[in-house]
Amino acid sequence: MKKAFLLLAGAAACVSPAAARAPVELAPLTPWNLHYADNSCQLARTFGDAANPTTLVFNRLLPTSDMTLMVFGGGLRARQGSGEAKASFLPFPEHEFVTLGVAETVDKRVPAIMWTGINLLPGYQHSEYKPGVRTPRNPAEVEALRALEAGTAGKVTALQVREPSGRRLVLKTGSLGRALALMRDCGKEQLARWGFDPAVTERILYPARSQRSLADLFDSSDYPRKALFFGNEAIVSARLHVGTDGKVTRCVSLTPYKEPAFGEVVCRNLSKAAFDPAELADGTRVPDVVVANILFRMEQ
Repeated sequence: MKKAFLLLAGAAACVSPAAARAPVELAPLTPWNLHYADNSCQLARTFGDAANPTTLVFNRLLPTSDMTLMVFGGGLRARQGSGEAKASFLPFPEHEFVTLGVAETVDKRVPAIMWTGINLLPGYQHSEYKPGVRTPRNPAEVEALRALEAGTAGKVTALQVREPSGRRLVLKTGSLGRALALMRDCGKEQLARWGFDPAVTERILYPARSQRSLADLFDSSDYPRKALFFGNEAIVSARLHVGTDGKVTRCVSLTPYKEPAFGEVVCRNLSKAAFDPAELADGTRVPDVVVANILFRMEQ
């Protein structure tokens, strides 16, 4: 039976003998390129051999959301379906992220690895998400996390990718401080473009909260048949616009996977979700934006 459920990032690191091999280091070929995409802010840079480059891409849907990270190109040796890959920012190797697996790009069919739930908050654990439980946003904590992210970004020297074989690929990014500051500014502009007032969004005390687990909106019958036949898995990020009545007014699915049915079923189901609407400190209800990551994975 195949299931779809919410992706929860995070796993313990496991060191194998192969991981002790010296890493392959790639220097940057280009400066950072910030792209104001229609539905996200995208930061990209290429590394290594100009004839067979490796590309690193960050995507952020909201100024305060975790990021999606993708690496693809000639520097990777892993092959599609070869297992899980891990990523960490140096010098913080213990703050590691685990991917669904290795895929391929549609056009050039080169190895591609994507991670969701990426943040620069080593040692910080997100509070457990409990549907229907309204927890006020703590402005002091928000500022502390922003300061931690900015400080960590400034200390980053590289991104380390640990392939399923244990081979390590190091992309020498240098500091991410300025790059992520640009992404935050981009995120605020995107909010305004989508019809939200960033100043009001900053003042939300109670963010919109789903009344039930979003995972309950999916079951095995939602797995796209074509993807099921070919054994394809996917992670889909969805941006939900939630109105003052708690109803989803818009859903935008974002996924690099070539099977469009993944994104279609995600928005079809999430559009039915009911939320407790966002509120300001004085009780005024305001529109809000919610990001959900949906994992389509086959049971082993």
